Amino acid sequence: MRTALLAAGLLAAATAAYGEETMVRQWFRDTASGLEYCGDGWTLRSAGERGWVSLRAGASEFLHATPTAGAFAFIKGEHWQTAFPDRGNLSHDVQVGRVGMVADGINMIRISPVWTRPEFELYLGANEPQDQRVAMLLSDDVLCIRIGGGDTQRAWAQTVLTRGAEGLRKARELFVVHRDGCALVIRSESSPGKDDKGQALRPPEIEAGVIKLPGGDTRLAVVFPCKGFVANAFRTQVDAVPRMENFALRPRFDVKSSDDPADGKFHLGPTNGVVNPDYTPDTRLDFGVVFGWLSPAPFSGYAELEVTHSLGHPHFRQRVELKDVTPEAAGGEIRAVFQPTFHLPGVSEVWARLVGADGRLIWTDRYRMAYDWRHYRPTLMAEPDFDAFWDQTLSELRAVPLEPETTRVPAFEDHPDFEIYDVTFNAWNRQRLHAMLYMPKAAAKPLPAIVTAHPGTTGFGVNKRADGTYGSELRQDKRFVTIVPLIRGHAPDAPGILFNHPWWGPLDDRDTYVARAWYCAMTRAIDYLATRPEWVDITRIVASGGSQGGALALATAALDPRVTVCLSDCPACCQPHEIMENYPSFGPSKGVAPPGRSVADVKRLLSYYNPVNLCPRIRCPTYVGSNIGDLTVHSMGPLAAYHNLTGLDPSQKDFYPGYTAMHGSGPGLGVKTREWLDKLGN
Repeated sequence: MRTALLAAGLLAAATAAYGEETMVRQWFRDTASGLEYCGDGWTLRSAGERGWVSLRAGASEFLHATPTAGAFAFIKGEHWQTAFPDRGNLSHDVQVGRVGMVADGINMIRISPVWTRPEFELYLGANEPQDQRVAMLLSDDVLCIRIGGGDTQRAWAQTVLTRGAEGLRKARELFVVHRDGCALVIRSESSPGKDDKGQALRPPEIEAGVIKLPGGDTRLAVVFPCKGFVANAFRTQVDAVPRMENFALRPRFDVKSSDDPADGKFHLGPTNGVVNPDYTPDTRLDFGVVFGWLSPAPFSGYAELEVTHSLGHPHFRQRVELKDVTPEAAGGEIRAVFQPTFHLPGVSEVWARLVGADGRLIWTDRYRMAYDWRHYRPTLMAEPDFDAFWDQTLSELRAVPLEPETTRVPAFEDHPDFEIYDVTFNAWNRQRLHAMLYMPKAAAKPLPAIVTAHPGTTGFGVNKRADGTYGSELRQDKRFVTIVPLIRGHAPDAPGILFNHPWWGPLDDRDTYVARAWYCAMTRAIDYLATRPEWVDITRIVASGGSQGGALALATAALDPRVTVCLSDCPACCQPHEIMENYPSFGPSKGVAPPGRSVADVKRLLSYYNPVNLCPRIRCPTYVGSNIGDLTVHSMGPLAAYHNLTGLDPSQKDFYPGYTAMHGSGPGLGVKTREWLDKLGN
């Protein structure tokens, strides 16, 4: 008896201690008053028939509840259902105790937290066919709802909904921002079903903004669609960290230059606020970073500007401290002012950062600028026997008979604009090479010709439908014969030509490196054109291309004096010795050196195939373009190619910088290309 009483006493004491002080995390406790959940940094609670009444991130309350109603309401027409007398923490699987739900027998609001992170699925169920809406009413301490930008770009969520907003806005992702800086990130990710073709429907849109309550008052709310007899699920992340990023609105560069166009029009610049990122030593800059600020408290932190030359050299750095700063007017912005000075000609990365007083990064962005590029002088790496190597290569190539074969492609004989041929001939090492040839049907012959190639070319590019009709038009100019050597071993190319990465493998031997065959293929294509005087005017030959095709255009013009004009759009893999050290995005890296070969060995090998080193051999007018923000091509490479056109006077060459982050060139090269094609094609 004494033992039983002792055990009962210990159990009662333990139960009292547990009920008063202890709560197991990541588990729903069903108490006399309602469900309680304690996660990592956040808590959830229901109360009686009111359903869910509290969702806290730390001490920050997000839900609005009254003594008679909770924070959630099912809305059917004018009727609001706010009573949820049933509750439970059971589920159909091993989630027992980890899922909490409140219900009224027909409607259910279930919350399923993720065990390992502050996130949960909000599940809304309606056991009836009628579609409804479910309102989640927000606390007075919620500052705003932000829409747009994505979770990694919260500062760019520009649509800001406050209690002064009118109506509701739709979105599939939104941020509920507490005045303390914590946030709820709510996403609609689940398809509500399939359409009549069996395709998954897009996730439904959520509404956010100000909603009118039954009594006439208004409240900031998130409103979820709820279809009957459907699993309506929404992902919610509880970000309990007070982030200043939640208050920053659209940080961006604010740069005005004395060289900006008079009309103030943007040149499709790589970053908002930068009209013209092309500077000279005489350029005067008004350089700033601006951002809106939503918090009622002032901003403290700093803004930082860091400029690094594309070849890795520090160019400029400045930090601007900001302490207890507020916008000058409601809806205004805070501006950090910099005084940059530049001294390294070429292309540089311009980075800006906004950092809060807690040391957390709020925002960062970058753009590329060109500074004094007209006076840039490239660092060249060419072996003493470079020219002798290529002279010997051309001599060996010419010793091989061409033995051309020309076959009309039967499948395309009815093409309305072009006769399309599969051409083969002997190339480097007597390798049979295929080329695609497009002969305009209507133009009087002989015609000028375009020689071009790109590693992405895998077929004739003719869109002929199954019914025999032709779809989109070919992009070839109808005034020119166009020949495209297939240089990468793709069908219908000769299967004996191995597929290789375009420039950096294998790197075992200079003499067998695959680019030697590619360069020879381009001049061999001109050899073929010279055998067809009835088709081609060999005095009007254009070498053109973009990316690797731009590099091949330079190589063609350098190795074949029959080229009339060279049009090189963002030539790739120029200056491989620089790419290996400073440009990890695309091109040879230090990690591709074969066993037994050093990085210096690889640099020497690639120097024989560097288009920049071939440029002094070019004697025809040559025009190079490149976007300085190009993230695919090493932007200093095209600039180096232009500056190494030492055999041409200024009237025979030009460089056309573009200002976007896209792979390609700016509009200037396009204008020059049209001029030359019109000149030769008319």
